Amino acid sequence: MSFRLVKIDEALRQEHCHLTADDDCYFFGEYQSRAGYAASPTNGLITNFKKPVTRRGLAEYRYKEQSIVEVGQLIRTSIAPAALRTSTFVPIPPSRSKGDPLYDDRLVRALGSGDLQLDVREVLVKTQSTRAHHEYADGERRPTPDELYELLALDETQLLHPLRPLIILFDDVLTNGTHFKACKRRLVERVPDAKVIGLFIGRRKALTRAEFDLSAFLADL
Repeated sequence: MSFRLVKIDEALRQEHCHLTADDDCYFFGEYQSRAGYAASPTNGLITNFKKPVTRRGLAEYRYKEQSIVEVGQLIRTSIAPAALRTSTFVPIPPSRSKGDPLYDDRLVRALGSGDLQLDVREVLVKTQSTRAHHEYADGERRPTPDELYELLALDETQLLHPLRPLIILFDDVLTNGTHFKACKRRLVERVPDAKVIGLFIGRRKALTRAEFDLSAFLADL
């Protein structure tokens, strides 16, 4: 797979409505919503990575396990070792809270895979389950960063040792930036001197007008 680390610049930031100029976010590839596994290497990787835990035990689940290892390798080969040694990785909590039978620990497992030991802290926890982004219908109102912020709590046991100078909030897909903003706010309030950035496997690519029209046409066939 050919992935490279890209920073969200001013032009791309406009496609993620909650991000502002003071948000530093990076991604490895562009993800096309509802375009299917074969749309791009990023789509293929993320589709496997997000395969629901309800599929555990089926033959197809091995692709999820493989993708978890691939994501870990991608992080380790794309970020300089010196930067890794001065960073704390904080997984953005998934839509389902711990204790929910649908809770998925894929982010933690990806960061923990491989030989290089990263400083990974599950500092943030969800106090209750919510729907995933893809479970909302087009046009349906989604939670705001402020609303998600209220559902986040800090696990103080993860803060018994100081966090490293750079905190990397890690998630699979950057859509509107809602979860990132809520998590960043909660962390900055607790650790005001830390620099917090975002790292994503993929960012949702906005469809051009031509692509949107073609998608609507194909949907009607």
